[in-house]
Amino acid sequence: MLEENISEKSAFVRLVLGIGLTACGISHLVKENGSRMLGTLSVAAGAMKIAEGLFFYCPTKALFSNNVKDAVSSSIQDFMDADSLMTAFNSKYNSGNQNQSQSSQAQSASGNEGAELLQTAANVAEKVASTTPAGTEANQAAKAVKAVAHSQKRSK
Repeated sequence: MLEENISEKSAFVRLVLGIGLTACGISHLVKENGSRMLGTLSVAAGAMKIAEGLFFYCPTKALFSNNVKDAVSSSIQDFMDADSLMTAFNSKYNSGNQNQSQSSQAQSASGNEGAELLQTAANVAEKVASTTPAGTEANQAAKAVKAVAHSQKRSK
């Protein structure tokens, strides 16, 4: 059975618009000088919208939501594994316990790893921003992370 992926409100709107679109398509088909292709496409699109409204299921929405979930999960797995994050964190924040010469060497290494961490954050944010719909909280958060990462890179 199909899992519902649209709300009752959306289903009602799709049902009403589908009926209207089907009616317009039929009127094009009935007219003698009407466009047969436009009428046929309108009836087909209207029938699809009616079915979406009746079954509370939109195949296009299901396709895009699955692709977005897959893209986000794979990009996070590709760019952020726990070992590299912990190595970068430890090298940045545990360098204070060493003597001065070791501290300067650790700072240059942590600076490189910090830059790598910022680049990783920017890459993940860019991937999330490009795969999520504009205006959503995830999209806005990804853009904010990307902006912060780029400003941190410029200030160093």
